[in-house]
Amino acid sequence: MVWTLVFAACATVGAVVAANTDPFPPGVEDPGVRSSAAPTETPEPSASSGPWLVRIDTRTYHDLFVGGRCAANWRIDVGIAVADGPIEGAGAAMRKSDLRCDEPTAQVQAERIDLRAVGTLRDGILRFSLEETGRSPAGSQELSGFLDTIPTLVLKMPARDGATASFDFERPDGGQGSVGAAGTVVLTAAVA
Repeated sequence: MVWTLVFAACATVGAVVAANTDPFPPGVEDPGVRSSAAPTETPEPSASSGPWLVRIDTRTYHDLFVGGRCAANWRIDVGIAVADGPIEGAGAAMRKSDLRCDEPTAQVQAERIDLRAVGTLRDGILRFSLEETGRSPAGSQELSGFLDTIPTLVLKMPARDGATASFDFERPDGGQGSVGAAGTVVLTAAVA
């Protein structure tokens, strides 16, 4: 289901880009126009052209002031369209492990968090963060610290196929506990 959403997002972005693109870019002659000038070479696409698939594998946790910890593993897949300037993207995080809490909890833990990517591409460097747009099951809570850590993470990496990044941090939870996340990020060129 996640890949369907990722590919649908990439296809939508591709359709929008194609609808707003000159079918005869510089260096490609319109067959209806005759010119005496020699054709010019078309530049190679830059390494920063998209769309991209971003995969993040992470472990998040929430150390509670009252004692104990809740933790879970997540896989995030986000499709993003990239051009110099702002980026657009959407995807989801799926919980890949059971919620592990030191103390029993009766709250329903989220299994899926829908996300959107916001950020920019400048000088071949992609900077983006993730924002929640929904979750399931409806009315569920997120107890593992995911929603307290991932939206505060600003990823910065070269916009090239196979680029990787990693993160590992902990911060106060706003009370007297703490939240943390550690993980890896892989950027892959999507097949258009």
